[in-house]
Amino acid sequence: MEKLTNELIAEWIESNQRFEMRGDGGGLYLGFRADQKNPVWLFRFRQFGEQHKLTLGHYPTISLETARDLARSYRKLIDNKESVIAAVGNKRRSDSDHELARTFSALLREASLHGAKRMTVTIEFDGEESWAS
Repeated sequence: MEKLTNELIAEWIESNQRFEMRGDGGGLYLGFRADQKNPVWLFRFRQFGEQHKLTLGHYPTISLETARDLARSYRKLIDNKESVIAAVGNKRRSDSDHELARTFSALLREASLHGAKRMTVTIEFDGEESWAS
């Protein structure tokens, strides 16, 4: 099943071999097209009658082992008849919410360090403003 190795990937990168997709097994692929700076991990799967291709991230930021772990976790969702697309969307939304909370906390700390006694925050939704202070 696991056909790719770090050594093989390094050889492809060093020799600048470009390709659409090379499989590791279980739906995990590595792509290294001419328009890409780094190879990219892809997970191909069929669920609920539709074919999907999900980008997992770039190598080496996403290691071979991490890509395999992600593919295994997505296959487990498929086996349990749970939506991979929904799970990925929920995780991205959660990550975004955590980043927003960290950013807002940093803003409050910075204001406090500069002696702010009061702060007004404006939140805009589709051109309509909501105010909080």
